[in-house]
Amino acid sequence: MDSYNVLNVAIQYVEDHIKETILPEEVAEACNYSVSNLKYLFHKVFQYGMMEYVNRRKISEAACRLIKTQDSVCSAAFYYGFASQEVFTRAFYKIWQETPGVYRKKRHFYGLYPKQEFHCDECGVFRRRFDLSGLIEELNARDCSTIVCFDIVGIRFIKTCYGKDAGEAAALHALQRMEELMGTDCSLYRLAGDKFAVNLGGAGYPAARNAALEVLKANGTSFIFKGNEIFLSMFAGVTQITARGITSKQLFDKLNLTIEEAHKRLFRNFTSPYGFPAFGLFYDDASGLYKGKVSHAHRETGKDGHGFSCRIPCEEINYFFSIDDETEPVCWNTTEKEYHLFFPDGEDWYRKTVYDSSKEVVREHYYIIRNLRYHKDQSLTYTLLHLEITLTADGRVMTLNGGELKEVLSQGIISKKEYRKIINTGKSILNRIEKKRE
Repeated sequence: MDSYNVLNVAIQYVEDHIKETILPEEVAEACNYSVSNLKYLFHKVFQYGMMEYVNRRKISEAACRLIKTQDSVCSAAFYYGFASQEVFTRAFYKIWQETPGVYRKKRHFYGLYPKQEFHCDECGVFRRRFDLSGLIEELNARDCSTIVCFDIVGIRFIKTCYGKDAGEAAALHALQRMEELMGTDCSLYRLAGDKFAVNLGGAGYPAARNAALEVLKANGTSFIFKGNEIFLSMFAGVTQITARGITSKQLFDKLNLTIEEAHKRLFRNFTSPYGFPAFGLFYDDASGLYKGKVSHAHRETGKDGHGFSCRIPCEEINYFFSIDDETEPVCWNTTEKEYHLFFPDGEDWYRKTVYDSSKEVVREHYYIIRNLRYHKDQSLTYTLLHLEITLTADGRVMTLNGGELKEVLSQGIISKKEYRKIINTGKSILNRIEKKRE
């Protein structure tokens, strides 16, 4: 049985027995899979354990019950199989960062961890989606509904720097921000890890756009996670759905397309402390890829050989996002640590090395590129090819954006030959990292 089918069977078993005490052996037996292999599969996909998934689903359903019924906290705890109210309260606080009583008074959103489903898409990418049956019911009740889709800026950066739990904390804070700024006359849904949909029902496009802008005005504000200040920003797109009987896949694809189109309207400039733009990324409509530009590059020879180099003591990142052509862009700023860019001669990649205040290496990012050009004004331009490899200070190596790379292949944006070259370049970078660690 394929991995995604095993996960779907396991998840359905959890849904069918969510009000009971669930044991890992029972889930594994339902899947005809060993407990150890199933635990490994869950951890590989979710980055947390199988029983943690069960617990999160139970807490999400219990949160729904607290909001929609008059049941006591104790009743909700026992209804979903918790041994005591105290055990339930501790588990609830771990996820919501609020006690059940405080949560009930303040919140109306409960779907932080809805049921998930898995499939292998037409690009051969292993995908997971959150259950949208509640949203589909709402859409079928109207001839036309307006939906605002949100996506967190830089969620992978947050997870890379601060860990996977920081990504979940960012999702929670993003949802709370939407809930507080968009009011109670809407329904919130989590589409994926960092993607969200807000159904405004019969509200027209102008009203939905204004509601989205209220949320976006909070971009650049931060939350504290384990003593670290993390900046949280989002971008958004608005769509209207008129089709009744829409399937879950059709709905997800439409909402995901809305997010993808909105992402093209997000621009970033990276300004050095000397006042000039040090680095920039922008979407190129002609190629369907992102292009980069580095200012004040110079030749350098060091332990990594010959190449172009640029050292930025620190920088301010200026973000600009326009929800459409009729509105002024939302602007916000964040700051980045000191880093060094190195473009080795004869290679189709560059490295970004990030330092802390003590000049110790925090992490290294390797980006695969093409069309590197050096210009008379000492600038470099290139095309970014999605695949990124990151080495963290604690030795973790992560390969990112593989799914996006398969998507641009299926869309004909890159050829099969170039795709194979990108994959092989990624392997050579991994070998390079391994040799450095020996």
